Parts: sequence; C-alpha cells; structure tokens
Amino acid sequence: MLYEHSLLPFLAEFLPKWCGPGHIINATRGRKPNARRICITTRRGISRARKLVIAAHVRDLLPEAQRGLVAFAFATGDVERLVWSRGLSREMPDEICAARNPFCYASPCMGDSIGTTLNDGDEEITATLGPCVTIGDGDGDGGNFWLVNFHPFLEASRGTTAPVSVEHPSPADRADCLDKKHDALQSGGMDFRVGDLAATSGFDLATTRVSHDPYWEDCDKEPALVVTDWALVSAQQQQQSRQANMLRKFPATNQRRETPVTSMSSIVPGATVCATGRTSGFQKGQICEIPAYLDGAINGTGKASREWYVEEPYPYDNEEGWIRGGIGVQGDSGAAIIDCETNSIVGTLWSRSKPYGPGPRITFFTPIFDIFDDIQERCGQERRPQLPQEQQHRDEADRWPVYPVCRKCFEMSEYLSSRRSSRESLMSMIGMHDGRPGDTDNDLTSVSELATPRDQSYLLRHVGPEETTTTTSPSFSGVVSPAPIHSFYAISQAVSPGSSELRSPYAQALNDDDLYEKSLDPSDVSLGKRPALPTTPMAPSTSQQHRGKRRRIM
Repeated sequence: MLYEHSLLPFLAEFLPKWCGPGHIINATRGRKPNARRICITTRRGISRARKLVIAAHVRDLLPEAQRGLVAFAFATGDVERLVWSRGLSREMPDEICAARNPFCYASPCMGDSIGTTLNDGDEEITATLGPCVTIGDGDGDGGNFWLVNFHPFLEASRGTTAPVSVEHPSPADRADCLDKKHDALQSGGMDFRVGDLAATSGFDLATTRVSHDPYWEDCDKEPALVVTDWALVSAQQQQQSRQANMLRKFPATNQRRETPVTSMSSIVPGATVCATGRTSGFQKGQICEIPAYLDGAINGTGKASREWYVEEPYPYDNEEGWIRGGIGVQGDSGAAIIDCETNSIVGTLWSRSKPYGPGPRITFFTPIFDIFDDIQERCGQERRPQLPQEQQHRDEADRWPVYPVCRKCFEMSEYLSSRRSSRESLMSMIGMHDGRPGDTDNDLTSVSELATPRDQSYLLRHVGPEETTTTTSPSFSGVVSPAPIHSFYAISQAVSPGSSELRSPYAQALNDDDLYEKSLDPSDVSLGKRPALPTTPMAPSTSQQHRGKRRRIM
C-alpha cells in the first residue's frame, strides 16, 4: 500500500524531470527478511549527487521503522524484446547460455523451438511455442490455435500478403542438425510446419489494454495498462500434437508422469513459477510482489504501463546463473508462465530488462486473462478463449517426457553441458577469486583445477585417513569427476574441492635448515634417514629468478 499510494506516484512524477524519458521503477526483494530494494533503471546515467537526492526524498516518505529496510539500486539500460542477457555496455552485452531446447520433436508442446525465415531469406527468426488454445463457441465455429508472441514475426509479416508460415524447430536450430549430416531430420516424411499466422495483437508493438487483474482492486487503485504482444498460429498438426499443453521436460532417471495444463489462474504475488523456453530450458522463478512501472518511452508503446515480472527465485544465491540462463533470455519469447502449486498458466513472457553492469535482470509477462480478453475483443468472439479440456483425457503414454527426434544432437548437448566452461577453468587455474580463510562459499570460481580423483589415493597414502576426516571442510574421500547432468534443468554442476581443502604433499613453508646440504652418510641412507643439509646456502638459479619476476607481474 505504501509503495502504490506514496512512493510510486512520487517517483513517476519527478523521475522524468530529473532523468528524462525512459525509465523503469520496480521494487524487488532484499537479501534480508522484510527488506526491499527499489531499483531505478534509466537510459542515461545519473550522477551520484542526483542519486543521493532521490534516495533522500524517498526515505522521507517512509515511516521511521521502514527506512532501514529499504535499499536503492540505480542502473543504466533498456527493455528490449528478444534481448541478450550482465553486460558492461551496449557493445558488451551479458553472456547467455547455449540453447538447451533447440531440438525437434514428433509432437510439439509448450517450450519448443519455433521460427520462420524473413522474406529475403537472409535472416531466420527463433522463438518459443506457447500453449494451445480453443477459440470459438464450441459449435464447430472455431478451432485450436497456438499462442505465441507477435514481435518475433513482425518483420516477416510486413510488406506481404502471403501467410507467414511457422515451423518447428526454427530453421536456424534445424540447420545445426542438418549441417552435421545427421540422418534423423533428413528423412522425407518429416513435416516441420506448425501452421500460419492467423491473428495478431496489432500491426505494431504499441498495443496495450487495461488490466483486469484483481491486484488493482485489492490495492484500491485504478487499473493500469499492460502491454499486449500475442499472435495466433493455426494448429495444422493438431492430430500429431498429442503432448500439446504439456510443459516440455527431458526424460530423467527420476522422471514422473506429467500433468497437462488445463486451467488458468490469476497472479499470486510472490508465487513460485516455472517455464520452459527454447534457450533457458526448464527453469523456475518467483513472481514479483509489486508490478514494475515502465514509462511509455521504454516499453515502446508511448503509454506508461505496469508490468508483472519474474525474478530470481529463492534463495537468491545464483545471480550469474539467472543472468546467463534464467527465464526470459533471448529465444524464450512466448514461453508460458506456470504456477508450480496449481499447475495453471498465469501469463506469457514477452521481454526482459537489459541493464548494463549492476542491477537486477527481470522478465516481464502479461497476465493470461488480459491476453484472452484482448483476443476475444479483437477476434470478435462471444466468449473468452479456453484451454482444450480434452487434453486431460489423453493416453497414459503421452504424459511422459520423450526424447528429441535426433538423439545425436541431444546426447552431444548433454555431454557439453556436463563439462566445465573454459572461462571457469581458466579462472581456477590462474587462482582468481581464491577462497579467503573462513569463506564457506564453494562456487566454481574458487575451485582448484588440479583437484582430480587421482589425488584422493595419494592423500590417503601420505596424509592418512584420520587427518582427512578431522577437518571441518568436506571430506576429500568423496571427490569424483563431475557426472553428466541435464542441461535442460537448473542443476549446479558438481565441483572439485577448493584449494583450502587440499593437503599438498610438499612443504608449505621453508625452514632455514632446508637451504643447506651436506654429503651423504652411507649409514643414514641405509637406515632410511633423511640426509643432513650442507652448510653452504644454495644460490637460486637464473630460471628461478625469472619465474619470480613473472609471477609478480601477473
């Protein structure tokens, strides 16, 4: 209430005067209980003095007990549809993961790759397939359509009267398999066509509508505008899409029967949600508690809107993983947002914030009821579109995850995902971000690249089992090579022990006596004693001096 009725109106009124047009205002969860972080993203950088003035004004509006729980984050960036994910500048965007679900399936479903080729044939578009919906009065007048985003197909639909054909997988993803000469997709019986664009939210990306989400009534606020970005694709392969409205997942050792999505629900602030995208794969996130404010210059519509978004899920300890492969990275446009508790669809995503440097990465989505209301209005239907209810009566065999058509591509993707990236290996070898004493973090940046399973037997022989089990750090006896994991799921890779967990067989420090040698005594050698050291200190060699200088430079 305090944010909606006091803080947000103040910031929405004065930020254009202080920072110019083009800004996002959102309140995310803080790192401490009951803490909040007010994030302000602008197109132009803000001076430190201006930041202090904004923070001071906002704090003056807060009760005394709340001022210590509010932090501020200022970022420079934009909102773009089909964006790359933490970059330092516009020329150095964030790195994102390799596509986790670019494969071809005999029966497409939510989360699969779709795309088309532009009119000149020089550019290929890739996006994510959404849910299958029923439009019509149920008396034969209507049919089933796939729900997708419109912005990936905007350029393809301009300047032509021919229908835009949508394919699964996208031509770009399919080309990767064909270039490798795999036989699975080269058979003549494969039909990659999903359907044609049948209806869109408009002729441009400037469409909005008044939201009917119950949040605004609960807050005693006038309903705000939300962005509408949708398109309907005729379901040409409906008879083959036995897994329609199943959320795409890969087979696993502990897999279970999946339940099709047959219901819709309103947004629950703070709820845990999941989504499957062409790039990110199956991921989880958390819905915001307060919709973000996007002014008309930054959302591209010319009118300010309030947008729901998905952020990094609890416990908020993998920010880099969320940036590289969380919900909403490039290629995920059109993915359905599913409530994990009710297994109902709450919306479809259409964009992700794009700040440079610090600042949260959040994924915007439109409530499903607002999308369906817009479809009903623009298509002239008497009732709101529905999810096909006959999907819940499908065969038992169609409720289990299946492998892609090309197993070679899938197995290669699984193998590559099980390996540590070259960036992480390099950081480990050169000793960047080594763990400090008392630091319990065991992330990939503090892992010793030299820790291998072969070291285990050596340490047990030279150190002894009693010493390896008395340390407070995890036991080294459990060190194994990282096992292959699914790239489709957000599972952290197994890591080797950190440098603080290894007991080297070599001395960690030199004593004065180690600088001297003496002639060998045959009796000492025969008894297995260590020979005494000489009385003359050893002069360092030229190569040792050179190594010391090079190490200092590094």
